[in-house]
This record gives sequence, structure tokens and C-alpha cells, in this order.
Amino acid sequence: YQAGQHRYIFFLLFKLMIRIFMKVIFKLVIDFVLVSIIAGCTSQEKKKTEDMPATQEASVAVKNFERAVAPFMMTDPQERAVYLIMHFWDKFDFRDTMYCHTPDITEQALMVFISLFPNAPYSKVSEGVKKMLDSAEVNEVMYNFFQQKAEHYLYDPNSPMRNDEYYILFLEHIVASPKVGESYKIRPQHLLNLAYRNRIGEKAENFVYTTASGKTGKLHDLSAKYILLMFYNPDCQECQRTTEMLKNSPAVSSAVSSGKLKVLAIYTDENLEIWREHLSDMPSLW
Repeated sequence: YQAGQHRYIFFLLFKLMIRIFMKVIFKLVIDFVLVSIIAGCTSQEKKKTEDMPATQEASVAVKNFERAVAPFMMTDPQERAVYLIMHFWDKFDFRDTMYCHTPDITEQALMVFISLFPNAPYSKVSEGVKKMLDSAEVNEVMYNFFQQKAEHYLYDPNSPMRNDEYYILFLEHIVASPKVGESYKIRPQHLLNLAYRNRIGEKAENFVYTTASGKTGKLHDLSAKYILLMFYNPDCQECQRTTEMLKNSPAVSSAVSSGKLKVLAIYTDENLEIWREHLSDMPSLW
């Protein structure tokens, strides 16, 4: 009986040990599988991050900022534009340079900001630009970013938003800013001097031109109620279309014939052979 009892106890202990052993093995297997899955996911995420473009990676790290919203009761379009211009950047963190690497956020916002300008008085646009650039001065990188983007959108000849009057506001701030070194003001000052010339509402600057016969003349010597000044290049398709449009306009032709209008077409390039070859394309009264 005792021997049988011992064998039974041994059997129970052995069975218990087997259960414990199986549980340990099962737990180890589960842990291994979980670790493998986590490691694989981590590796995939790391690979995605490494393959991700810099701008996209930055946009993940930076949250969009909350733009200003005009009060619901403000219905006048000009009032709404003025309000948005003055408060557009209120919740933008100018200290966070990561915004410089998120064109889908910061650059898009600047484009929207500029698009508001034509709907507001120039004086209010000036205040809004100054307020924005004053805020941007807290960070040199951010200030330079807005400076470069303003040149791209407001000065580049290929930009549909190009506007010297609005770009002047940015240039004046740069030239006057104590945060900008004098050597870095040389180019903005040069661009500002150019922008100050031939402004809307002011008399065009005088210049000398040479005709096909070799005679010279001055813009201010032209006597007519209206003067149409056209800069062109014979190889430019848009210039050709514009020339044909003016030639075929009864109003323009009538005004030129009566002496009420004078058209001065200026070729600004250096290849005089091309210019002479296409002189016959221009009306004789121009």
C-alpha cells in the first residue's frame, strides 16, 4: 500500500511538473512571437521613416496652426479681409523652425495671406505685413524663410502673384530691421530702389530709345494724350499675340490714326538682326 501510495504521489508530482514545464514553454513561445512581431513592426516603421521625404517627415512632427477666422457677424468683404490680415498669424509659433520644412502648411498659409491683400486698403496690408515680420524676427531662420518666399511669390516674373507694391512692404521691413546684418541688406536695398521706380500713379521715368532709322528719341518727348509703352521680343509667342491683338483692334487703330494715342514698342534684347527682320510686323504708325 505504501509503495502504491508513493507511486501515486510521484505520479501527481510528475504531472504537475509537466504542466508547469508546458506553461513555461508556452509563455516563452508567446513572448518570442510577440517580440518578433514588435521588432518587425519597428523595423518597418523605421524603414518608412528613413524612406520618407524630409518635408513629409517634418510635417508629421509639426501640427498645423490654427488660422484666424473672421467673426460671423462681420459680413463686409473688406472688413473681413482686414481682420484676417491683422490676425492671420496670431496662433502661429514663429519660434518653431520645423514650420520652415512644411511647405504644405507654412508656404500655403503665406499664399493665402498674400491673396487677401487686394481686398484690403494698402495701409492695412502694410500694418499686417509689419505685424507678421515683427513676430518672425524672434527667429532668424523663420525670418529668412518668409523673406525668401516673399521674393518668390511677389518678385519672381513667373509668379502670378507678382506685385511690386506688396513686395516693397517686405523689402522696407528687411532694410529697416536691426536683426538683419548690413551685408545682408545690400541686395534687398537694391531691389527696393528698383521697386520704387515707375510706381503706380507716378510719372514714368524717362529713357532714350533708338529707331530703325538710327534716330534717337526720349519717352517724355512723345506728345499724345495717351502713350502705350510695350516691351517685346519677336521670338516671344505672347508678344506676337499681343501685337496682333493691338494691330487688329479698331479702337487702337483709330486712336493712333487721330494722334490721340502713340504706341512705343521697345525691343530690349541684344540681337539686332532678329529685331530688324521683324520690323515689318509692326504698324508703320507705331
